[in-house]
Amino acid sequence: MLVVKLGLALPFSTFRKLFHVLSKTDHSGQVSEDKIKTTAWAVNTAAVVLPFELLCLPRALATKYLLRNVPALTLEIGIEINPSKAFEAHAWVEKNGSVIIGDWPETVSYRRLWVWE
Repeated sequence: MLVVKLGLALPFSTFRKLFHVLSKTDHSGQVSEDKIKTTAWAVNTAAVVLPFELLCLPRALATKYLLRNVPALTLEIGIEINPSKAFEAHAWVEKNGSVIIGDWPETVSYRRLWVWE
């Protein structure tokens, strides 16, 4: 997660290319739902325990990297739909439409702007 956080200091286009190269895999395999849940739990736990702030984007990127052999995972970036609030972006990871990491309360709605498969 530290590498992801440091990498995000690069221009995003550079980071994206580097992330793509590092997370490239020759195979896709079956990963159990338990492993997916455990990975999301571990990322969230590490983000809270580490002595630096890790918001939604580094968490989503770390999860996407750790589960890179799961072909159905997408990293989503969106904005909150609430005209009375200031601009607020959010990143999360989904598998077949279900949020793996980065879920939010039902009272909040986000509109997808970008999907990274």
